[in-house]
Amino acid sequence: MSKNEIIALLRAYIDRTKEIQNLSSPRIDKARSAEEYRLHLQDSFIRIGELAQLNNDMLDNYFYPLLEKEEMTDVDMDALFEFSNMLIDTINMENVDLPLIYLIAKGILEKVENGDDERRKIIALDNMIIAAYMMMILTERMAPDFKMSFEYRDEGLRAGYKLLEYLEPEKFRALPDDECREMVLINSRYMRCLFMWKDKEDIEFYNAEDFRILEHSLSLMDDPFYREIMPDYDWELHKLRILHYFADFTEYMNEKHYSKEQLEKIYEYTVELVRMIEDRPQYLEFCPEKEQNFYMLRNSYLAGKISLSDYKHGLREAMKGRDVTDYSTREIFFHFTAPNEFVAVLDKDNLSKEDEDTLRMVYDDLAGYIYRLPKNGVISFMVTFLTNLLSNYIEVPGAISFQDMCARLTAAMHPPTYVHMLTVSDITKFLSEKLMEKEPELFTGIMGCKDALDVMEKREELLSFIAAAAQTHDVGKLFVIERIMTYGRSLKMPEIRMIQAHSVIGASLLERHEETREYAEMARGHHVWYDGSAGYPSGIDHSKEKYHVITSIVEVADCLDAATDSIGRSYKSGKSIDEFMEELREGKGTRYAPYVVDILEDVYVRMELRALLIKCRSENYRRTYEILKMNELRKSASDVNAENKTGHSSKGWTPGRKIQKLKRMKKVYST
Repeated sequence: MSKNEIIALLRAYIDRTKEIQNLSSPRIDKARSAEEYRLHLQDSFIRIGELAQLNNDMLDNYFYPLLEKEEMTDVDMDALFEFSNMLIDTINMENVDLPLIYLIAKGILEKVENGDDERRKIIALDNMIIAAYMMMILTERMAPDFKMSFEYRDEGLRAGYKLLEYLEPEKFRALPDDECREMVLINSRYMRCLFMWKDKEDIEFYNAEDFRILEHSLSLMDDPFYREIMPDYDWELHKLRILHYFADFTEYMNEKHYSKEQLEKIYEYTVELVRMIEDRPQYLEFCPEKEQNFYMLRNSYLAGKISLSDYKHGLREAMKGRDVTDYSTREIFFHFTAPNEFVAVLDKDNLSKEDEDTLRMVYDDLAGYIYRLPKNGVISFMVTFLTNLLSNYIEVPGAISFQDMCARLTAAMHPPTYVHMLTVSDITKFLSEKLMEKEPELFTGIMGCKDALDVMEKREELLSFIAAAAQTHDVGKLFVIERIMTYGRSLKMPEIRMIQAHSVIGASLLERHEETREYAEMARGHHVWYDGSAGYPSGIDHSKEKYHVITSIVEVADCLDAATDSIGRSYKSGKSIDEFMEELREGKGTRYAPYVVDILEDVYVRMELRALLIKCRSENYRRTYEILKMNELRKSASDVNAENKTGHSSKGWTPGRKIQKLKRMKKVYST
């Protein structure tokens, strides 16, 4: 097979994957009603099934065997490198399939690292740094399992330090060509991105190393040896990117705990960045004025140059400069950064009226902005900023509550998951009601119920609580939403670990808010088997938990909806309730609580449940459609307002010039 034929095969995978991404969360433009929208989604998932089969066939029959070959031809390797480059656009921070990029980088590096082909080795090391960094972005939200992110960081750093060895004068001179030298120079600064997430116990070491790497890279431009060998290299741009990195060190109110002395140096480098761009306006495309102003504002505050009051005022002004019609990665960065910093600097127990007003505006604006975001590879970039906002969410009177914000975001980014959460709530409430009629004593200890009589007296109150808790069981999926949207290939173990983290993430989020704190136990344990022998996370003993009976019901409801629906959860045909009963009977007493299975053994209960599923799914698609419709109307109003202000419709940021070499483009535009 020729290289062009191989590339055509791999490109088809990309085209199908992009189509799948759009189909899994379609717009509502063409749907005139909730029912039309539901039917549109149903048709979309039939099409997803067809595309997924083609993608799996390509991966199983060609891609994985190619990657696992002991000896690759030059054609094979070049095709894989090109496929990797097609899977990611680091100019716009869009990706098609990050885990595949990582598999390619790791597979090729293992084959060439100990060989004699220095050019291939440098390209492979360069690709590993990029892949490791992107996987760090994907996994850094997996609290408390930060180990995943650190594993990718360490792999990337190993590749980065290998490349730094080529800066030794004799090795640098001996490199095959200027393109290889350029990769080494670029990575001498770019590899600092791998220090973005740090082990708390080693924070001082990593912060010092972060400075050392960048300052060493900065010193290269004053070294006559490198200037003589690389006279055509853009040394001024090299300096600009390093200064840009320094300015961005202090994100989330100095979350990485740079020392007072380091913060002073960061401030000085930020001043130098601004002055450099003032003297060279052509570099505005790399760091626009409002981004410079933001860096100066934050680093001035952290270095003690301005007061907290002035800083908060500056952040409010920065938020006014956001463009709600611009969905470029640069604007996404700016759209979230100022709000994140504002929330981080607030004392949630001592909010002023102005603080509360700002939060109301921020939350409403972001809910609409996220809905309007194109459903493509840029979602992963956006979720990185969104998860930080959700982790530090401050509830204020009259603003969108944390629970409602999560509902809006889930509906906007992946409607099938939102419908699933609503339907699980309906099923859980139904099964709880039936169980209360048969064994009310199971609910004692909940909401102060001392005996079966208390349970029956508080029946409606209990059912409302149970329904609300069940509706939040998958809230943690917001942190892994792009993995939830991965249809078309089997998930790899790191991705499975990411998805499994959603239960712990969800519980952690719910515990932070008084309104949802009592729901956390159900979110954490709804994938743990009844007898504790399997499931995730490990170490949970349901019998010792306050809400164990509700968690057991949620687990059955979750599996039942997943098994019987054919939209969103799976692109295969759903089972009937009777077919799912076989799974329940098989897992009775191990995976599933016996008392829940016994309830469903009643043929009349199953008949009621069938009718409920038809009714509630229809209702839940209506509720989802109404949320999306509301956001669509807000979008139209926002677009009109923006065009009235600017006189034109914003199409997003694009680079002012083209750079020929792909690797250079990746590093130059990365932030």
